[in-house]
Amino acid sequence: MNRKFSVIKINGFKGLVLAIFCVGCLIAGFLIFPGWVCMNIWNYFAGFFMQAPVMSLVHGSLLWCIIALSIYALNKGDIAISFGSASAVQPSEEKLREVFKKINENNLKNIAVLKKHLDESSLNDKSESDNNDKLLK
Repeated sequence: MNRKFSVIKINGFKGLVLAIFCVGCLIAGFLIFPGWVCMNIWNYFAGFFMQAPVMSLVHGSLLWCIIALSIYALNKGDIAISFGSASAVQPSEEKLREVFKKINENNLKNIAVLKKHLDESSLNDKSESDNNDKLLK
């Protein structure tokens, strides 16, 4: 068991209010404030051009999301987001073989159970058809 992880326990109404407050702060800090900055930058430069549209906070937040997701999608591994540990664990071939072996064993067990179930159902179908034949005679 990994002891680096901690569990957040929310008790009662105060805990729920605190959790909602934390989520609201995260949304404000990572979405609304950068959206407000994007909105103000856009509106500043839009003042230099005729017929340029003026943005609201919703449009600024959408522009920020487009910028952030584009940067994240186009990076070549220079920017990495990881939770839990500083470096990624590379699986060894030995561990992969062990995992594949367990998967194959589970598949064989499932196939055996399905065959047994199908055999039982086919026997039940035969006995039901025999009973139906006896009833008809």
